[in-house]
Parts: sequence; structure tokens; C-alpha cells
Amino acid sequence: MNKKIILGLTTAVLLTTSVLAFNSQGQMKQGNNSGCKQGKMMHGQKHRGGFMFMKMVMKLDLSDEQRTKVKAIIKKSMESMPNPKDAFTDSSFDKKEFIKLANERRDAKVERKADMIEKVYAVLDASQKKDLKTMIDMKDIMKKNMMKKGMNCNAKNCNGGR
Repeated sequence: MNKKIILGLTTAVLLTTSVLAFNSQGQMKQGNNSGCKQGKMMHGQKHRGGFMFMKMVMKLDLSDEQRTKVKAIIKKSMESMPNPKDAFTDSSFDKKEFIKLANERRDAKVERKADMIEKVYAVLDASQKKDLKTMIDMKDIMKKNMMKKGMNCNAKNCNGGR
């Protein structure tokens, strides 16, 4: 009897928190919050910019062979990155090695990303390339619209406004 009560309460709590979390995120996407909050939300997504391209590619109607090739390209690209964690051992930390690896990683990031995009782009057929370009253009238009909304907000609608 106690197990059923505890299980029921746990389920109810999980469902409630899930609904609340979904509702607050859903309102942001629907535009019920001010444009300033949406602008800040977009600003926070800058860190995932490299992955946005791959998300768009994966939304295309890829064949199984294309999907396998794209995943292999991504995996190979990730493996070729220098990793600053290699400066750590069980008993020591090599500061100079860490700095060297971190700088190499940063300096080669754009080139590695461009190489990866070039290889993935070569896997796509002509209609997929056209669809990808359309998706990129739409993303840019949406970003510009979000920026316009953010610029037009007054202090009353902005975060922290009273």
C-alpha cells in the first residue's frame, strides 16, 4: 500500500514539474514574453552555433548512406581536435602544455569547422543543397526579426524593468 502511494506521489510530482517546465519554455517560443527576453535567449544560443548547421543538415531528407557518411565526417572532425585535458596526468598538471593545446584548439577551430562543412556539403545532392540554403536563409531572417523585436522593446517590457 505504501509503495503505491509513494509511486503515485512521485509520478504526480514528476508530471507537474514537467508540465511547468514545458509551459514556461512553450510561452517563450510562442512570443508571450517580451522581445528582450527572446533576444537574450537567442544570445545564449551563440555557443551552439556550430551545431546549428549540423542540426539543419540532419533535418534534410538524407539517405541512410548519406547519414552514415555525415556522422563519420563529424566523428573524424571531433577526433582530430587537440584536447587540453591531455595536459593532466594522475599526479601532475603541465600548465605550458595546457596553454599550447588550448591555443591550438582555438586557432584551428574555424578551419576544422570549414573543412567539416565542406565535406558534409559534398555528400548532399543538388536538391538537398538548395533546401539547406533555404533553411539557412530562413534562420537568418528569423534572427533579424528577433533582433528587431529586441530593439523595439521599452524598459517596461525588458528584463529588470519596473
